[in-house]
Amino acid sequence: MEKQVLITVDSKMDDLTGGNNALSLVTEGKLKVENNEYVLSYEESQITGLDGTTTVIRASNDSVTLIRHGSVSTMMLFEVGKTHLTDYQTQYGTVMLGVTAQKVDVNMTENGGRIDVDYIVEYNRVFGGRNSISVKIQEMTGNRSPS
Repeated sequence: MEKQVLITVDSKMDDLTGGNNALSLVTEGKLKVENNEYVLSYEESQITGLDGTTTVIRASNDSVTLIRHGSVSTMMLFEVGKTHLTDYQTQYGTVMLGVTAQKVDVNMTENGGRIDVDYIVEYNRVFGGRNSISVKIQEMTGNRSPS
């Protein structure tokens, strides 16, 4: 059964110069359980720079897959200790990304929960920095506020 949820996404990107960029997004989305995975979907906004993009997160006990399609297209698979390569397609061209998860923590029920991923990213096989994403999911009640 699909549920309306309130999603809070906090992401942090540390670059090679020691600087970091942090971004927080609160939006509405949908949560369902499918094939023993929690499937979360939401629309990106101008705030994230990904306006016109749908994000789907598929989370199981030991892996998280982030899929984006629209103005940006990619599929990133996060498994601790494994490097996965993916094309990151934008309107300006395609970049080969390598993602190596340092931590994948999924604490979910059909009513919501948390997904935390810390990972290293490489751009065209060159170290690009450490990133983290934390997703909090709360079931919405009839009055459109979190439960």
